[in-house]
Amino acid sequence: MYNHFHQNSYLYLPLFFSEGELAIIEPILINFHEKWLKDYQDVYKSHLINSHSLTGSSSISTAERMQLFKFIASERLLAIVENLFPAKAKFLNTQLFFDPYNKEQKNYWHRDIQYTGLSIEEQQEKIKTENVIHFRIPLTEESGIELIPGSHHQWDLPIEEDTRLSQHGRQPSDALERGQIISLNRGDLLIFSANSIHRGLYGNNRFSLDIIYCDDIPAFKVFIDERNQPTDEELSQLNNNVF
Repeated sequence: MYNHFHQNSYLYLPLFFSEGELAIIEPILINFHEKWLKDYQDVYKSHLINSHSLTGSSSISTAERMQLFKFIASERLLAIVENLFPAKAKFLNTQLFFDPYNKEQKNYWHRDIQYTGLSIEEQQEKIKTENVIHFRIPLTEESGIELIPGSHHQWDLPIEEDTRLSQHGRQPSDALERGQIISLNRGDLLIFSANSIHRGLYGNNRFSLDIIYCDDIPAFKVFIDERNQPTDEELSQLNNNVF
């Protein structure tokens, strides 16, 4: 199972979560999202298709925050995390993904690392050794993710780089021949490398939680907001293997 991830950039586990497990987090996510929409209506209507930092938000209660931390560090998830990362992993952040306000807004191929300010040469080297992995948990049936298998450790073909970076007449929403679509249903778990070439597919009122883990190395400390991490008091009640 884990070899599939290492070779193909992703691991798809259908109906991984029970309704009981989803019932623990779903009300928290809905509550957060409703408040977020009110607070960020302008940028949502402009372009945004995700929010982040749920565990650091004042929009959720202390009890809700602890529920999320327990979910993030649950034994079922950590059993997978420990088999995917070469050494110790660390919780990085959470994101919620939803459809754009403008139904005509186009999706876009990307690697998460392209937004870090690193040069192309630095990105090419870092994807070989540094790992950031999304655990996507859809709360509704959705079109899912399209990605290029194996691209988490391999650089783009020329047409893929042109598409992703809007070069030579290509646009990030253009089709790519090597793209593979993974459709998702409520309760599924899709694990994919942030280093891979991928894009979200809009439609069907998607509503998905991403839990993001990374290598526990100094290079990622600049991206970790301590407000999203448990306090010492909270840690005493948690499995702290990823905190």
